[in-house]
Amino acid sequence: MLWRLGKRVLAPYFLSFPLEVEGELPPPPFLLVANHLSALDPFLIDALVPYPIVWVANRLIFEHPFLGPLIRAVGAIPKRKALPDCRAVRGIFRVLERGGVVGLFPEGGIPWNGVNRGVTPATEKLLARLQVPVVFAHIQGAWMRKPLWADHSRRGPVFIRFTLTACGSLPSFWHSEWEWQKRHRISFQGERRAEGIERVVFFCPACGRFRSIIGKGNEVLCLSCHRKWTIDAYGFIDGLTQEEFTANQESLLGAFCEHTPEIVFPKVLVTERTYPGGALRSFSFGPVVVNREGLLVRGKFFPFSEIRGENTFLKKVFEYTSGRHLIRFHLEKDAFLLLSLVRLRKGDVVRCLSSPSLR
Repeated sequence: MLWRLGKRVLAPYFLSFPLEVEGELPPPPFLLVANHLSALDPFLIDALVPYPIVWVANRLIFEHPFLGPLIRAVGAIPKRKALPDCRAVRGIFRVLERGGVVGLFPEGGIPWNGVNRGVTPATEKLLARLQVPVVFAHIQGAWMRKPLWADHSRRGPVFIRFTLTACGSLPSFWHSEWEWQKRHRISFQGERRAEGIERVVFFCPACGRFRSIIGKGNEVLCLSCHRKWTIDAYGFIDGLTQEEFTANQESLLGAFCEHTPEIVFPKVLVTERTYPGGALRSFSFGPVVVNREGLLVRGKFFPFSEIRGENTFLKKVFEYTSGRHLIRFHLEKDAFLLLSLVRLRKGDVVRCLSSPSLR
């Protein structure tokens, strides 16, 4: 009943988008898997599929005061991002055994750079166990319409192609919006295409200054050396893809960390929940310190060696688990920077621990 009501209300809105669709769908039961390019992906697919889809969704959505009750009402399956979740797997099998349709984004999150890389071994094992058809919804253009880092959408089409694969088989999830755009040259119009790009550009590519980049209108600006770049209607930054434009960011961040023992994020909303239960234990607003060994949060120290499942949700939340703690940081511009720092430092810790002199 709720699905029919939601379909009647929301489908006309999403079908008003410039959508181009190919392919046909089998009758249920089947598993629908898709590459993930934007927050609107499940809504666009829902509008096109004539059957109710039970989506596997990030547990974070279930904790939202408005979206949580709604997503529970439609029977969505909660999944802990970046960590194995046996309860989610059991939920998937229950829906399929009842003859339903399950929707899954195997990568878990939207890519910061517009490139879908592939799926985890756990997902491959799951698909190998299934005895139902697998439908691949190949999405193109949705990331170009609104990059994950962007503050504003652009006007342009989204393409979705449905392909039926054999039971237990896995389609290729590799997809680059940049390679696709090089081939098709589709215009995505907007007047504020650059705003928000500082979420992924930590250093000026020209002068190397930390946190000097801002996006204004369609221009990327350095407040230090005053260099400017323009994002065109095809998404390219002075003719470069985002990967090309940010190619030196990781090495610059590594060099910066070598000479900066502590990096402080002064004003961060931090929530702590139990893991795996998810019950809220505390929340606070204050500084978070990243040093060479771990994170200092509200007087508690979390060594990098004990941090697991670090990830970002959309563009403003960074989270990880440590023992029985689920720690979540809400940051306006720095979620991806914090993720990058933790992964960089964790790599350093792993290399240090594996050194022959320390065995």
